[in-house]
Amino acid sequence: MMDLPKRTLIYDRDISGHHLDYLQFLVEYLKKMPETVRNQFVFILNEGAKARFGKDETIIQFRYIPEEQLSAFMALTNVLRRASAEMNYLTGLVNEYKANRIIFMHIDAFQYEVGRGTIKRLGVKLSGLLFLPFRKYYEDGSTFKARIRRDLRGLRKGLQINWMLRNPNVEKIFFLNDKQGVRAYNQRFGERFDFLPDPIEVGQMAEKSTEMLKSEYGVGAARRVFLIYGHLSARKNVPNILDGLKQIPLEERRRMCFLVCGEPEKGYEHTLLTAIDEAEKKYPEIQFVKHLRFFDPHSTNEVFKIVDVVLVPYINFFSSSNILGLAAKYSKPLIASNLGIMEGLVTHYKLGVTVPPHRSEAIGEAMKNYSFQNQFDIDGKAYLQDHSAEVFCQKLLF
Repeated sequence: MMDLPKRTLIYDRDISGHHLDYLQFLVEYLKKMPETVRNQFVFILNEGAKARFGKDETIIQFRYIPEEQLSAFMALTNVLRRASAEMNYLTGLVNEYKANRIIFMHIDAFQYEVGRGTIKRLGVKLSGLLFLPFRKYYEDGSTFKARIRRDLRGLRKGLQINWMLRNPNVEKIFFLNDKQGVRAYNQRFGERFDFLPDPIEVGQMAEKSTEMLKSEYGVGAARRVFLIYGHLSARKNVPNILDGLKQIPLEERRRMCFLVCGEPEKGYEHTLLTAIDEAEKKYPEIQFVKHLRFFDPHSTNEVFKIVDVVLVPYINFFSSSNILGLAAKYSKPLIASNLGIMEGLVTHYKLGVTVPPHRSEAIGEAMKNYSFQNQFDIDGKAYLQDHSAEVFCQKLLF
């Protein structure tokens, strides 16, 4: 018989991008556990997550943050003040549920809070996913100014980590897909960092035919589809991607469809739509299709079934992305940034090509090469085997 885990709060205020997918993995995993184990976990989530998890409330414990409380958090534009307000809210729930542990699904903003004396005295064990650790190896050092900026950023990030680890109750800080980063941080800060595979769900597949799905999504049947997907923000590098279209011959552009799927980040929608509108005018021969909404797992699988090439040449972003797993699942090639964790994964698993994200010409050349190829030799099985949801859940929960 397995020992009962600590009474645990799993906290995630956000529901954009990968957040709901990771939570779904945890929920599905816990649903298979004995009731005595399941009852030790309480998910503290954005009220908007109820649409996804309402059906599971008879089996798993959820506490949804009320809309007025969410609004109060978001009214605090200063990141540190907002994190303080959220931690105060969580402290109340720790007492209410008599919790012994908190798992932060995104601990980055809470590093200062975790190191505060009042949180240390709370005595609650803490762990979480750190999405943006500083990795000097990935930072731009091409100019004197860039090196100064990099070193200052590294100093600030190092101070944040040291401050957070003042709390002896910090159990594990997890890095997604970055074994090298874990080794470097454990050597520098002590053995409190661990590796998590960025998980991908392999069971659910799109059932409809590609032809039917293309019709439903408004994509031309004979078009080669290039996808930008997910939480649409500046890091998606859309202007540089669109500027790269000038590298592609007219005849090939006539066969292209540019598919943009996902929710724009607040304040970014105008920039995104302006860039796409300008490209539509400049390249009327290309089909541009936009579905600017939240994509649930069912819709996500449909989109990845119909696309030909997935565009992830992210700018100023060095972490992992679950888009790699989705592309591997459907054996679709990636055009990825040659910086950061994704570069190593795409290269190691032969999932596509990598390019300098600041160079639109390089992105364009990669798109041109894929527009000419008739077949893509991509096999994502090895990646999927190494990034199972089960390993992700076991390490994070237990």
